[in-house]
Amino acid sequence: MTKSANIIATIEKHMLAMTEVEARIAQYFIDQALIADDLSSQHVAEELHVSQATLTRFSKKCGFQGYRAFVFEYLNSRESVEQSFQQVQSPLTKRVLLDYEDITRQSHQLIDEDQLQRIAQLIEDADRVYFFGQGSSGLVAREMKLRLMRLGVICEALTEQDSFTWTISILEPNCLVIGFSLSGQTATVMNSLKAAQDKGAKTVLFSSRAAYYHDEFTEAVPLAAVRQLDYGKRISPQFPMLFLLDILYAFFLEINREKKEAIFNDYTFPPKN
Repeated sequence: MTKSANIIATIEKHMLAMTEVEARIAQYFIDQALIADDLSSQHVAEELHVSQATLTRFSKKCGFQGYRAFVFEYLNSRESVEQSFQQVQSPLTKRVLLDYEDITRQSHQLIDEDQLQRIAQLIEDADRVYFFGQGSSGLVAREMKLRLMRLGVICEALTEQDSFTWTISILEPNCLVIGFSLSGQTATVMNSLKAAQDKGAKTVLFSSRAAYYHDEFTEAVPLAAVRQLDYGKRISPQFPMLFLLDILYAFFLEINREKKEAIFNDYTFPPKN
């Protein structure tokens, strides 16, 4: 597996697939600042009242070949963290910085430039573009509307079920609908995006569960995530979306750049009478 600078994020990412006992082991490694002497399989098994075989299964759930490989990465991660954040004292600050570090690393791995260029061209070719999102995703939808309308795109951001329904009723094949759902489980957004696809419009989904929907929409863009990011527990759930959308914006701006910059300047700096 790819080595992570944040072993905590790696553990958290796999917790939903763990049994109750494995999740208890995971929480132990998340909560404790452990050193090498604490990490023998015998010591941890006795401390948590589990078998050494259970530690092996836990390690494999996290993507490692076994417990020894997990410990090796755990210790490397702690050393890397301590070197990176020498000036940071609070564990709360470290946890937030680690989350940002892991989201950034994951985003680098997930970037598909060809796909983002295709989506930029879909925006360029569309007569109208609609952004669907609720909660934090709705804020991202509004942000993209504001940025693209300054470049001359006819677009709208919708954040409520009624507005989704009304918009779907007027869609045409030359429209583009872009949906944002970090969890991929926001029923109103997902159902509305599927309805837009059925109506013949081009559709794009931004989600951490994009792989589950790659056959259902025109494009499905994977987003980085750490456990419970969609709840905004430690860092803003908007961050992984805005990370990729900034790249998408850059690709879109390059299509007929001079015309777009002229529109942007007229919008931002209108001529004085």
